[in-house]
Amino acid sequence: MKALIYLTKRSFINNLKRAVRKPSTLIALIFGIVYGIFIIFSLGTLAVSVHIDSVNGLLAILSVWSIYGILGNFMAYSSRKGIIFRPGHAHFVFTAPVNPKLVLVASAWMNYLASVIIWLLIGIAAVMVFGVSPVGAVLIVFAGCVIELIFEMSVMVFLYTNDHLPEKFIKAVGVLIKVLMAAFTLAIVLYFRINGLSLESAWALLDMPWLQMIPVIGWQIAAYRLILLGPTVLNVICTVLYLGVVAVSAAAALRMKCDGGYYEEAAKFADDYAELKKRQRNGEMVFGMNGRKRSFRRVREKIAGTGAKAIFDRQLLEYRKEKFFFFDKFTLITIVLAFVFSYGLGDSAADSGFAQLFLLGVVAYVSLVMSGYLGKWESELKNPYLFLVPDTPFRKMWYSTLTEHIKAIINGCIFCIPIGIFWHVHPVEIVYCVLIYVVIQADRLYTTVLAQSLLGDVFGKTGQNILRMFIQMALLGAGAGVAVMVGIFANMDFVFPIVLIYSMMVTVAMGVLASLRFDTMEQLV
Repeated sequence: MKALIYLTKRSFINNLKRAVRKPSTLIALIFGIVYGIFIIFSLGTLAVSVHIDSVNGLLAILSVWSIYGILGNFMAYSSRKGIIFRPGHAHFVFTAPVNPKLVLVASAWMNYLASVIIWLLIGIAAVMVFGVSPVGAVLIVFAGCVIELIFEMSVMVFLYTNDHLPEKFIKAVGVLIKVLMAAFTLAIVLYFRINGLSLESAWALLDMPWLQMIPVIGWQIAAYRLILLGPTVLNVICTVLYLGVVAVSAAAALRMKCDGGYYEEAAKFADDYAELKKRQRNGEMVFGMNGRKRSFRRVREKIAGTGAKAIFDRQLLEYRKEKFFFFDKFTLITIVLAFVFSYGLGDSAADSGFAQLFLLGVVAYVSLVMSGYLGKWESELKNPYLFLVPDTPFRKMWYSTLTEHIKAIINGCIFCIPIGIFWHVHPVEIVYCVLIYVVIQADRLYTTVLAQSLLGDVFGKTGQNILRMFIQMALLGAGAGVAVMVGIFANMDFVFPIVLIYSMMVTVAMGVLASLRFDTMEQLV
């Protein structure tokens, strides 16, 4: 065990040293910290704006975490993908004369660290935003960092190291968790559909006794209610049951025998994770690992274009072979964001009297948040034959990115139209927002070429993305600021035309500059 502790400690220290010494990693670390602080303050402001900055608001957040966060972790453990293993584990750690159960517990140290950080942030927010007493915040942090972590570790050991249960049973547990999460979601949607979406109905849902009676999950919510709202007969009984389950689970995990049956699957996961990190370092936005073989549709069409247009025809043919054509996980994220912003900022947008400006700001924010996704354009830049196509650089860039422009139109409509309708934005201004979204996405693609050609691989993909983001924010932000000032002091009808025209001018300029630097990109492939 001492060797594993030493390995964990050295891994953590070496990661920090690597971050300090490597420019790209250091930049990413600094940017991540700054962005994390910004997100924390933004969430605090959002909590105040939607009037959930109270003890009930914190209880609602913890309840949602108990249902979806905990069940999500258990689902990951049931598929044996909840712990990050690396190729070094398979070569050195798995072959060492150490109990496989201890290897599992030690390998999950990043999970523990992330959990501790999250609960410390929740504790700080509990005092500063939600008005919880310091004693209550300490108890909440203790419940999350100690009791919940012990329970999660026990379940992790049970699902990973249990060599006596059939594999079908473990997979059935994962399916059952998915069904439970879907059932919870359906029940919540039906409840708000019947009672209306309001804070009063949300508080009434939290006060329902049956919520605390749900085994394990409800008992955990009852423990949070005991800490935050004080004792009742129901939450005291449910808290005792929860502590009993945690104690029994921990004892069962300690007594359970393990012969390392999970090693083979963990080694496969380590290889898949290494491949995922490699793709991320190359600038791809990878949403997850999927070991299943992909299936494609049969398409009889052939590539008919010549020159640079053949690139577009090939990409279009590839999309036609996909099950959902242009619709992918990025589209799903767009739908979720549209739903969240529609309900989360609806009151603030209505109270301001400038819902159209709120929509414009949300479009700009989402464009920056989703800045790491480049689609097929990123993969095209890695293909040497792209630079050998007998055509002009501008046409090659245009046809290489045309499918991404089409996807941007689709995602822009999916994102802007529901929010605009819900916020009662004029249809013309919704169309403007869709067009602005498409233009910003196009600018992002062309600015990427400039960032890559200017920096090369000195600061890695992280440095390139940060430089591109700063260029976009500086150029597009200046025009947006001028447009808003004109709208406030002159006429609000001028805002959207000015932003659209200015963004188009910047995007065309970026496209021209990128085409001039395009031929030099070959040396980076």
